[in-house]
Amino acid sequence: MIAAYQNSKWEPVKWENDMHCAVKIQDKNQWRRGQIIRMVTDTLVEVLLYDVGVELVVNVDCLRKLQENLKTMGRLSLECSLVDIRPAGGSDKWTATACDCLSLYLTGAVATIILQVDSEENNTTWPLPVKIFCRDEKGERVDVSKYLIKKGLALRERRINKLDNSHSSSEKSLEVPLEQEDSVVANCIKTNFDPDKKTADIISEQKVSEFQEKILEPRTTRGYKPPAIPNMKVFEATVSCVGDDGTIFVVPKLSEFELIKMTNEIQSNLKCLGLLEPYFWKKGEACAVRGSDTLWYRGKVMEVVGGAVRVQYLDHGFTEKIPQCHLYPILLYPDIPQFCIPCQLHNTTPVGNVWQPDAIEVLQQLLSKREVDIHIMKPRSDHDKKYEEEQWEIRFEELLSAETDTPLLPPYLSSSLPSPGELYAVQVKHVVSPNEVYICLDSIETCNQSNQHSDTDDSGVSGESQSESLDEALQRVNKKVEALPPLTDFRTEMPCLAEYDDGLWYRAKIVAIKEFNPLSILVQFVDYGSTAKLTLNRLCQIPSHLMRYPARAIKVLLAGFKPPLRDLGETRIPYCPKWSMEALWAMIDCLQGKQLYAVSMAPAPEQIVTLYDDEQHPVHMPLVEMGLADKDE
Repeated sequence: MIAAYQNSKWEPVKWENDMHCAVKIQDKNQWRRGQIIRMVTDTLVEVLLYDVGVELVVNVDCLRKLQENLKTMGRLSLECSLVDIRPAGGSDKWTATACDCLSLYLTGAVATIILQVDSEENNTTWPLPVKIFCRDEKGERVDVSKYLIKKGLALRERRINKLDNSHSSSEKSLEVPLEQEDSVVANCIKTNFDPDKKTADIISEQKVSEFQEKILEPRTTRGYKPPAIPNMKVFEATVSCVGDDGTIFVVPKLSEFELIKMTNEIQSNLKCLGLLEPYFWKKGEACAVRGSDTLWYRGKVMEVVGGAVRVQYLDHGFTEKIPQCHLYPILLYPDIPQFCIPCQLHNTTPVGNVWQPDAIEVLQQLLSKREVDIHIMKPRSDHDKKYEEEQWEIRFEELLSAETDTPLLPPYLSSSLPSPGELYAVQVKHVVSPNEVYICLDSIETCNQSNQHSDTDDSGVSGESQSESLDEALQRVNKKVEALPPLTDFRTEMPCLAEYDDGLWYRAKIVAIKEFNPLSILVQFVDYGSTAKLTLNRLCQIPSHLMRYPARAIKVLLAGFKPPLRDLGETRIPYCPKWSMEALWAMIDCLQGKQLYAVSMAPAPEQIVTLYDDEQHPVHMPLVEMGLADKDE
């Protein structure tokens, strides 16, 4: 095929169903004989590669006319069907689960196929009725049909051959007694002898046998070899994961190439496992694991829980709870040591001698998938050799120093609104959506007091002593912000100081961690309500004396209007799609540069207010008039 078509050029051909052709497999750079099944489009054709039994859709550019001398050789693959079984579930079609099960265990496997035909008759039943047997891990022969029945994927059915009515109207069973099976197999081999095919089968079986001897080892009491520790005090490694017990799993940089090579070899060759009969797993038993990504890995049983097993991927450190059918009791490359090395932080003891979830989360966020320098602090002792549990120090010393410990601070105090029905002056500091804003109290003018004015800047700092004291305190902090320690505790609601776009530092709190590489934190400025995604260099610990001032910004819902039933605005607010962007900008125009007043409609925790302008008109009326909102009575 290669000699005939390697340098061939595409020529336009009117392809039709059942025409023979030569098909180029692009990803493998191979040519195969094929037959047209159907024309999908003018440029796409569905073909059957009848020498391997594969159907695929290819472009007509990959097709050539099949030379006449290549049509004389018979097909190299046989179409077979399992006898005595039928699909479970009352359907006449096999389920995807059953097909996947067959594909998993039979693709690439060495199997015994027994034709279920009467040797005395010239039977032309197609596909060929067969029985298929595979070897399990014990070396015993397993009937694939019985295995599917045992798994609930098939039902038993008596096999009847319906002869052509023109010859006979009777029905005759095609059952082959067990004592005749060997003779049937012998007859098949003798009748269909093909020197080239025989040689190919022998080579294939030898290759599989060599692979089994190289990487497979049947059930044994011994496990995989412990990881090989680099013969140096300091080496580079990549952190693969952090365990729930604080164990840090690393893979030395020098071993990464060998790990990738071994993993690729396993995926390429591990296709010859037999069917696995019911198996009783034991804790600590070494095995092969088919992960959630459908790839095979070396593993160890950590715990057996009902029909599931908790396993550890020894070359990566991860643990996962998976069904038992994804495990196989063999050793893969048993002579190669584990690549993943478990480590512990040197001279570091968790609070209460138990690693808490938040501490593990911080370690995972800081270390996972990072390249680090590993410094061996203690040599290996004899009693530790069984599990190779070494003491290490990972060079993140700044996280362990006392100067960078973030003190545990309480949440900010909350500001309260006046009683419902009372009119009071406010400033809108941040707009989330047309009916959700952050406000702060403004002492410029109130309804219940005489018209007495005091200076207020654009940031909303009023003349109250407490607000002035907070403003003065922030000014002093900004003058010496370089001396403040960096933030090292990133739990939700953690108080901190954050740098705004104007270069000044304001009070804030942690909302969430948005990215890990580089680490980016979403914070909210508690005196304004706005949020920002900042890197670590724009965060620092907040001085404790700034915590005694309540947070100025108060989140409120605006009453009197709601999203319109009919909104023609195409652009929506991404995080609040019930409102259009046009309504958002219109509300900002209604609020900007105006003296506003509010009346509380409902007390905490759900703060609902009505906003008025300086002429006592509801600020949302322009939105209603523009059709961007409806009245809400």
